[in-house]
Amino acid sequence: MEINKEFAPQFVLELNDATHAGLARRAIARCAEEISMDETDRGRLSIAVTEMATNVLKHAHKGKMLCEPLASNGSGGLRIITFDAGPGIQNIATALSDGFSTAGTAGSGLGAVQRLATHFDIFSVPDHGTCVLAEFWPQKKAPSASPLQVGVVSVPVRGETVCGDGWKVKVNADRTYLMVVDGLGHGEFAAEAAREAERILSEAQSNSPLVVLRDCHDALRKTRGAAVAVAAIDRDKGTFSFCGLGNISASLASARGSRGIASHNGTVGHNFHRIQEFTFPWDDSSVLIMHSDGVSARWDLDSYPGIRKKHASLIAATLYRDFARERDDATVLVAKNL
Repeated sequence: MEINKEFAPQFVLELNDATHAGLARRAIARCAEEISMDETDRGRLSIAVTEMATNVLKHAHKGKMLCEPLASNGSGGLRIITFDAGPGIQNIATALSDGFSTAGTAGSGLGAVQRLATHFDIFSVPDHGTCVLAEFWPQKKAPSASPLQVGVVSVPVRGETVCGDGWKVKVNADRTYLMVVDGLGHGEFAAEAAREAERILSEAQSNSPLVVLRDCHDALRKTRGAAVAVAAIDRDKGTFSFCGLGNISASLASARGSRGIASHNGTVGHNFHRIQEFTFPWDDSSVLIMHSDGVSARWDLDSYPGIRKKHASLIAATLYRDFARERDDATVLVAKNL
């Protein structure tokens, strides 16, 4: 499956007031209509969204909800993620049991979401917060899962309606290509540069991230420019290739350890002194994380016990929650094997 940017981009809703559960339900119901979910599926989705939002408000008092359209073989689905920095969950298995509540309520919240969702996952650290993921597909029939799982959070700076960051996932027969781009500045002109870089990857014929980045450089001359990083994962050959210019951070974690991957100095579309492609081993334990400078690079996955086994979107949401800067567009992309 892939994130479907043809319907609408993902969006994030604030959850810090009792009225926000209803606002979230209505906003996501509109999104479900756009992707032609039927009435039964929309009803199931609305109940779950209300429970997810209410759970954040009751236990953490504030947080955020992300909605992203998905697509697979002509079918549309939605992925909903809530994340908060509240007290966390001491015992997840108990919290998912019917009738359990620490807030004096009926306790059907997360257990009900798990039953209603096509796919459900949760990551919580006591005293540090909780992230909950629920996917909804027509008639609860999940499409065949891709062997490479990708999760993204991409959010504009507060006050902007468009995101000057961008990202793209392109799947070929033998390789999966991943891009993160940060248009200079914010707003429409930054978004213009980001969309142009995404277009170049969509139309690229080369299998080399370096060549794709050079093509982006030529195409972005008419824009204000951007920082761009392109990666290619070949699961059959067990290789990962990367090429970047500007302030896109990348890190590859695996059973062999973790390493940062350097992007060279420069601005795509304007100037650079050197461009280089790096290749590393890729295996079933590998986790790739790429992000714009709207997210601090001071994170350490080892400080989140068990997170590498979680859905890529939960990893992205956790890092966004804990390390996003308030004064910039922020994008985190995570890729890992199922």
